Amino acid sequence: MDLLTHLFLPLTLAVVFRRELFDHPATLALAGFGLFSDFDKFLGEPGLLHSLVTVVPVCLCILAAERLYRGRWQYAPVVAAFVASHLLLDIIDGGPVPLLYPFVERGLGFQYPAQTVFGAEPVGLSVQGSLVSTRVAAPRPGYNTYGFLTGDGIAWLLVFVVVYVGLRRQKRSEQSVTAAADGGEET
Repeated sequence: MDLLTHLFLPLTLAVVFRRELFDHPATLALAGFGLFSDFDKFLGEPGLLHSLVTVVPVCLCILAAERLYRGRWQYAPVVAAFVASHLLLDIIDGGPVPLLYPFVERGLGFQYPAQTVFGAEPVGLSVQGSLVSTRVAAPRPGYNTYGFLTGDGIAWLLVFVVVYVGLRRQKRSEQSVTAAADGGEET
């Protein structure tokens, strides 16, 4: 999956469902944790950070650190969700994601081989092939070439911008109504 999708798909969901955490634009940078797992490629060890064996302890450390520092959880659950979202998105995108690496090198991914065929009888349209298939393989070891941007990533960036701007406008509108109501009560 490309860089922008790993950033903006989970960020869009987080901003919608945990709006209160993103009251300042700087908090949007938390989405960068969605790229954590891809550092294994930088290290030349694909699979190392795409594994529950490493991701779960990292997420638990993030949760524990905030709990010790603040005495409660605020941002850490969202950061852990960003980290975990990477594995889910890569599985959906075909993987392979070796969830038990280094104990099991083979990983899981889904592919979508179905093809729409136009001009087929009886209604002029048919779908050929299975809708979903499972891919099981080991990631290629070493330093490899990966895609950087795709149309899907650009689409998620645009969806995020529309949602974020819409939520900000809604918040400003609500604040204006509240301020007007408060001003009217005082006189």
